[in-house]
Amino acid sequence: MTRQNNIAQFITAWDADGTGYFKIGRVQLNETKDAKKLEAEAKRAARDIEAEVMYAWELGSPKSDAWWLGWGGYDLEEDIPFFAAMTKAEVQEKIKGFDPKDNEFECGSLDEYKEILFNAYDEELTADELTRGFEDWFKTLDDTAQKTLLKDLEGWQRHSEEK
Repeated sequence: MTRQNNIAQFITAWDADGTGYFKIGRVQLNETKDAKKLEAEAKRAARDIEAEVMYAWELGSPKSDAWWLGWGGYDLEEDIPFFAAMTKAEVQEKIKGFDPKDNEFECGSLDEYKEILFNAYDEELTADELTRGFEDWFKTLDDTAQKTLLKDLEGWQRHSEEK
């Protein structure tokens, strides 16, 4: 299995009420009653992570959730939707036609234009687009970062399953 194929297993994406949502590295934890104990379980699961990681957790039943908000200085809650928006066919068409001297938003650079397009399309992303966005974001990481991310995610999941 290639790294690219392997990374997709670490995103949980779904559609609800016409909007796509996602969690990276989602794990189910056994603690369902005490937030401090749930936080301790999440910290235990994160113990071998090499890069800086920000994660969230939520009490639930029959299991509680924990997932990543950031990793290695990346804001996954922003970066993944940005890459997802860039996968949309209409966004790709607009990017291909971008002219810094003549565009509706008077953007002087392609990066500035992409930001505007992201802001225009981020509310209508689907689960499939978010999954592609995660995969596309992953491709932008260098080889060492890709290996570290996979190792960190695998360790996070493995440790979350320990009793």
